[in-house]
Amino acid sequence: MKVAIVCICYNAYDHLLKYARSLELALSGCAGVSFTFVVVDNSTAPTDDQALQAIAEMDFDFRYLKSPNVGYFPAFTRGVELLSSPKDFDCVVISNVDLSVSSDFFASLQQSLGGIDKNIGIVAPAIMSIGRGADLNPKTIHRPTRFALQKNIFIFKRIWLFKLYRKLSDLKAKRPFISYPPGLNFYSPHGSFIIFTRQYFLSGALYNYPQFLFGEEDFVAEECRRVGLQVNYQPSVKIFDDDHGSTSREKLSFIASEHVKSLKYIVDTYHS
Repeated sequence: MKVAIVCICYNAYDHLLKYARSLELALSGCAGVSFTFVVVDNSTAPTDDQALQAIAEMDFDFRYLKSPNVGYFPAFTRGVELLSSPKDFDCVVISNVDLSVSSDFFASLQQSLGGIDKNIGIVAPAIMSIGRGADLNPKTIHRPTRFALQKNIFIFKRIWLFKLYRKLSDLKAKRPFISYPPGLNFYSPHGSFIIFTRQYFLSGALYNYPQFLFGEEDFVAEECRRVGLQVNYQPSVKIFDDDHGSTSREKLSFIASEHVKSLKYIVDTYHS
């Protein structure tokens, strides 16, 4: 199995090193895996050379790109350019760095990829939120309507409404955990760790999402929909999320503004 993970680091070298160590541990427990770890460094803080050197000495193919802070998916696009071709891999992952993987990650991924249908473009793992104590996948079960997206644009343009929206979302997140069956197909995966299958790239689905932040889940969902592929839930593949070590540090007005830009892009591109 040939796997590439392209992760985007923004002023979170401590998270990055912890993440890499979890990947190294998981890799040591699974034979027959060729693993490439790409770090696109969007950081504005001084580079942590010690952390990067520690990762470079780990037992996998490590590639590093220092980049201006171009955003999440634009950085992923740059990182993919460091690979021979995404079509050469059984899967290519985009991820944050405030994560860690289970010790059986590669073994579970290998089993899941071997058992899915040819029409699966994205595998959505279990992303266990440490803060919420729940799985962040599935992100969205059903495709939102144009009206629902425009309603969110209206909300996010008004900071007081956006604050209320976030409080209600936090309350919703504290509801009892809902368990979904393995193999479920649904609309969109959580954006912190998205597993693209080889079929995603072979089908001509796009990955060069131009927006700085947010909306990436809807973008990849719409690209799957456009080329006739599905998003598939595989909870045996487990990720642990430290709850937004980077984006949580940004100002609320900036976050709201980026949400509006991304929502407008999704509406104009896929709901016109």
